[in-house]
Amino acid sequence: MNNSFLHQQNYIEIAAELKDKGKRIDSFLAEHDIGLSRSRVQKLIKSGNIKVNGLESITKSYIIDGRERFVLSNINSSPEDEIRYCPQKIDIKIIYEDEYMIAVSKPPGMVVHPAPGNRENTLLNAILYYNDKTGLDNDMRAGIVHRLDKDTSGIILIAKDYRSHDKLSLLFKERKIKKTYIALVLGRFKETTGLINIPISRSKKNRKMMDVSAIGRKSETEFKVKKSFNSCSLLEVYPKTGRTHQIRVHFSHIGHPVIGDKIYGNKESGILAGEAGLKRHFLHASRITFIHPFSGGKIDIKDEIPEDLKSSLELIK
Repeated sequence: MNNSFLHQQNYIEIAAELKDKGKRIDSFLAEHDIGLSRSRVQKLIKSGNIKVNGLESITKSYIIDGRERFVLSNINSSPEDEIRYCPQKIDIKIIYEDEYMIAVSKPPGMVVHPAPGNRENTLLNAILYYNDKTGLDNDMRAGIVHRLDKDTSGIILIAKDYRSHDKLSLLFKERKIKKTYIALVLGRFKETTGLINIPISRSKKNRKMMDVSAIGRKSETEFKVKKSFNSCSLLEVYPKTGRTHQIRVHFSHIGHPVIGDKIYGNKESGILAGEAGLKRHFLHASRITFIHPFSGGKIDIKDEIPEDLKSSLELIK
């Protein structure tokens, strides 16, 4: 039965037609009135619950050929970590906007995505309140294509529709979006520029942390010294890859932890943070540059460091 579906308790079959050729699997399945959002489809794919012709598992980037039969199982399961995202009126600072995307200045202390135990006051909740401009489902990630740690401030890009989301995600994947961070790290450098090229993987001791590892994923962080003080240095940092906690892990590993970093810092960096009145690590995503995926023009978005970091820097000076 072409382009139809059949509920059998926790099981559905959907057949594609030639007119569906070229569509992504998550978009194709979300179009059907079967009660599954695109994000839910992606989770089913990730867990291996969607197969082609009942045999071969697929990925979320699978492109429809137009003659397949897809078998979906466990569609009624409700994982504990699956959250229905809710719009929430939260003031957010928009620093760039066009018909395709928004750039937000994320304040320190704000989590990007909801999680069990932390479902409100996140950036995603705030963006969903702005949903009339983003046009994305309430249970999707509201177009957010990358993230910052809770205590890292600065620029985050948000797509307004699925097409823009896919384009921006591809730019990040191909490393065509250049990000600049401002960081204050412990110690002084002999050189004025440098490159840290050390693989990173999940820590074996603490799964919430990252660590350098010979078998980790390739990770590159370039930096330039802007100012040197008695016991620390102000840097511009250019991550070439986007590993979790990459900047913090890299500088901690070479003996220059980010000032105020409670996870990867040391006693000396903690003392200096206290003297400077820092309540979080000194790391700010200050600039993003890329070629616009639709207009072809150069986009250069900047965000000044917030007042808490400015005040700490004055005390250190």
